[in-house]
Amino acid sequence: MSEAQMLNEIKTDLNFLKEKMARIEVTVNEIDKDLHSKPNPEYVKKLNQIEKENSKVHFEDMDEFDKQFGL
Repeated sequence: MSEAQMLNEIKTDLNFLKEKMARIEVTVNEIDKDLHSKPNPEYVKKLNQIEKENSKVHFEDMDEFDKQFGL
């Protein structure tokens, strides 16, 4: 492999890694934003109501959970 081909391959790999790092940074920022956001007051109210009733609620999946809490 010639030096020019090797440098071109390194350049391609670096561009790939830069793109991946940018995607990771966006994802981490989204997760950070979600973790530091205040919960929906209606959601908290419903959770407190469930806790007071001391009843257990089971959901088949996240869609059912979201529908129950209006998310």
